[in-house]
Amino acid sequence: MIRRFSTADRLTGRVLALGAAGLAAALALGSCRHESVVVPAYSDYYPLTLGAYRSYVVQDSTWKAGKVTTTQYQLRERVSEQFSDAAGLPAYRLVRSRRADASAAWTDDSVLVVQPLPRALLLTRSNVRTVEMIYPPVAGKGWNQYALTVNGQAATYQFVDTVTNLTRRYGPSVGGAYTTPAAGPAAAKAYATTATVLDILPVGLNDGIYRRSGYQQVFALGTGPVLRRRYYYELFTTGSGGQQTPTSSIQNGTSRRETLLETGTL
Repeated sequence: MIRRFSTADRLTGRVLALGAAGLAAALALGSCRHESVVVPAYSDYYPLTLGAYRSYVVQDSTWKAGKVTTTQYQLRERVSEQFSDAAGLPAYRLVRSRRADASAAWTDDSVLVVQPLPRALLLTRSNVRTVEMIYPPVAGKGWNQYALTVNGQAATYQFVDTVTNLTRRYGPSVGGAYTTPAAGPAAAKAYATTATVLDILPVGLNDGIYRRSGYQQVFALGTGPVLRRRYYYELFTTGSGGQQTPTSSIQNGTSRRETLLETGTL
């Protein structure tokens, strides 16, 4: 079921009441359209300032027949423009650039659009909008990252039922400390206040015996994303008859880890 919201709803941030509790809140707000709604301020886990950038060390690993190959490079995300979307809401364009290491020049790679709304953080990549965070962050709370995407295409502020179709959730510790591991030139670093976001994947991709997969994002208060990790591992061998036998090590798979290296302003 898709529920369309008015411009007034969008401007007050009510469109993004996600999950079971959020759905009830959205319905309640919808019944009092003519009343003044004060949206509380939430902590900034994704600061956006024109000219500011975050650079990351990226480690890509591929396993084939039990052997792993790893490549390393760097990515930079720079806030290049602030504009208003079709609904008049603020949006920021981020240019993503890539280089082999600190001795190489940056080459523009792709463009992202980030929207920090009162109730959620949105990210648009390749014309698909996803919900990266919902506010306020609550440990274990889930939502549908594609709540604003219909049939694979970016929708214009539509509401999709997310009560039983959750694809993303907060980890068990919201507001706690997190230390990113060392990665190439990026030393291990501790962040005092963080929120971890985890994807909820089907059992067929993450049964814990034959296959393990996931996507983890760690957001630090006042800094933004400090770690992104996506992985898919197959932990079995296949016999001549096609039978699969679990093993204790990765046989085939891929992983990508993006670790914050530095922040600054250009």
